[in-house]
Amino acid sequence: MTDAVDLTRALIALDTAGAGEEVAARLLGDLLAAAGARVEYDLFAPGRTSLVAHAGDTGDGPLVLSGHLDTVPADAGTWSRDPLDPQVADGTLFGRGASDMKSGVAALVVALERHLRQGTLPRGVLLVLSAAEETGCEGVQHLVDHRSLPRGGPLLVAEPTGNRVATGHKGALWLHATATGVAAHGSRPDLGRSAITSLARLAVSLADSGIPGTHPVMGATTVNVGTFTCDGQTNLVPDSAEATIDIRLVPGATSEASLAYVRAIAGPHVRVEVILDRAPVYSPPDAPFASLVTAIAGGQTRPPLTYFTDASILAEALGCGETVFLGPGDAESAHTVDESCPVDRIRDAASMYEQVLSDWR
Repeated sequence: MTDAVDLTRALIALDTAGAGEEVAARLLGDLLAAAGARVEYDLFAPGRTSLVAHAGDTGDGPLVLSGHLDTVPADAGTWSRDPLDPQVADGTLFGRGASDMKSGVAALVVALERHLRQGTLPRGVLLVLSAAEETGCEGVQHLVDHRSLPRGGPLLVAEPTGNRVATGHKGALWLHATATGVAAHGSRPDLGRSAITSLARLAVSLADSGIPGTHPVMGATTVNVGTFTCDGQTNLVPDSAEATIDIRLVPGATSEASLAYVRAIAGPHVRVEVILDRAPVYSPPDAPFASLVTAIAGGQTRPPLTYFTDASILAEALGCGETVFLGPGDAESAHTVDESCPVDRIRDAASMYEQVLSDWR
């Protein structure tokens, strides 16, 4: 049987930062096909491939397992070791993707492989490993748009949670705001209209008022103006300025209502358009599948995630009734210099996933 740590190391050695997921998908696909899974590949862009593996009968609400194959880039000059040369020191595995989320992917694959080789799956399982998650979940969006996938049962996502169970995450609405003004000489601002001033009023209004929407567990919808740019010069009243806005939605706060709210306060000289729209996800912690996974995890839980994942798309597209997050990585280590994950936690995750596959009915 494949060891989860060894498989994690093999995945880390493959550079999948913003491209190159096909090699990882083929490696895992070959492993699962040899164990008896039916494997499909979905090409999102050259070299960027997602993997779908069917184990058992996936026609009747299979358990859906989810992970992503890409990572964010690593600047080797800032690391104390080669980010693509996975090494273990003092019981910790170092390398890009060690936490986010090649350890979780490896643990999922190993758990599924064990059941396939032993012939012990009680029900069908659908494994979805996507490309291009880190840049907005484009890979899984392409997958659900271009492939016929079965309706799913519950969804288990191996994002980094420190092997503690979470049952939700915020959504995201990214907006692009463009302000138009009237150019004039900087010494005569009365003859022009500053695009920067119009856009700044919107930014201040959002900072002061926020975005409507609260949730009893996940808290408030948040908003951040991430960029603010203008190509003007000091002695010119600018006639154009742009900003990007990052809204993190809680369940019950819709992207449509949030967009309408921003447009209403933006005023007539600011155009607001959607860049990305990803739904929030939440399941009650006492729901049946969440309760099962929590029991297997020894009762260890954590608050819902503040970031979004492929679950934003998969849960709705496949009709998954519950979504649970459980993975060996640390969210605090994700995307960092010298990213790492304890090796014991990787093997523990594989064992927990194996138990979930055994106990879910």
